[in-house]
Amino acid sequence: METKISKYIKDHLVGDYQIWFIVILLNIFGLLIQFSTKSRMTMDGPFEPLTSIIKTIVILIGSFFLMSWVSRQNYIKITRLSNLLLFISWGLIIFAFFFGESKGGASRWINLGFVSFMPSDMAKLCLTASLAKIFSSRQADQSQYNIVTAIVILILIGVTCFLIMLSNFSTSILIFLTSIVLMFFGRVPMKYISVIVGIVAFVAVMVVYLGIGERAVTVRNRIKAYVTRVFENDKTKLKEINKSDENYQINLSKYAISTGALIPKGPGNSQYRYLLSQAESDFIYAIILEEYGLFMGILIPLFFLWFMWRGSSVIRYSGKPLGGLLSAGLTFSIVIQAFINMLVAVGAGPVTGQPLPMISAGGTSLVFTAISIGLILSISRDKEMETKI
Repeated sequence: METKISKYIKDHLVGDYQIWFIVILLNIFGLLIQFSTKSRMTMDGPFEPLTSIIKTIVILIGSFFLMSWVSRQNYIKITRLSNLLLFISWGLIIFAFFFGESKGGASRWINLGFVSFMPSDMAKLCLTASLAKIFSSRQADQSQYNIVTAIVILILIGVTCFLIMLSNFSTSILIFLTSIVLMFFGRVPMKYISVIVGIVAFVAVMVVYLGIGERAVTVRNRIKAYVTRVFENDKTKLKEINKSDENYQINLSKYAISTGALIPKGPGNSQYRYLLSQAESDFIYAIILEEYGLFMGILIPLFFLWFMWRGSSVIRYSGKPLGGLLSAGLTFSIVIQAFINMLVAVGAGPVTGQPLPMISAGGTSLVFTAISIGLILSISRDKEMETKI
């Protein structure tokens, strides 16, 4: 029996075992905390929260099988489809913008019946792979970076970010930051990086300033609320800004943290899960601190830093430029998203709507995070393959 189990693990859990350990623990803990946060959904229907929890378990199991399958594939072959899939994701984002299901005041979802699909997650993954391909082919000869290449990079990053920011500004910013990191790792000349960053940043500012898209006004209000909360000393203005929904949710998040950080309320005993509108996703870190205390509040970011370290190790021992760059982009994207979520929960940043990877509820995010980690695990096998050769 033990032989069969060990053989199954060896055959299906390939790649860096430390990454597998981190991912399994974070997902199991995420499932536990969602049992607590989704208990507030009992008034949504006679079968809630049981239906939502079963759906989450099914998606989680499916994502693990998908992660395991991707980890056993040749990532080079998979990335060959990245450009085509990126263009398809552009079309899906446009379709979602005009005809998609609206959630949270933005049309960013395509309803597939049993689950809603957010094409921006697909675009984020595909853009990372497309950029990694471009940069990896130019590592041996830096002179291949010319004005034509710079225009291609600008189009890929600019179009992706622009389409997404019309309905999901925070994801667009996350993609933009990941692209900048990839350009540095890819040794793109600084003059091209400066121009690309400048143009995309200018477009983003104009989108917000002119109120283009569904989220521009919301983004402007959230930035204004954050700046006022941090720098304003006028108590009257602070009271006015605290009436906004964004600051109201932030204050509730802080109350949840303050009441449980030092004296945890225990699993399933959160009070603020009934008050926070996105307790199972955007503000799940506040519920973690309320129920499990400061110890778990510190342990979670340490796990993500451990994940980043293992992803960096993959970069170091991958003998192929494509593997190193792809692992860098995917690892950074997951970790920075995690820290954005946690910083928002403690009031250190404006509300973004970014879920906590592997812990927050969200089928689309879970699936594409699984694919990303599967690719990192596939890249980590480069060391094993070279040893066998």
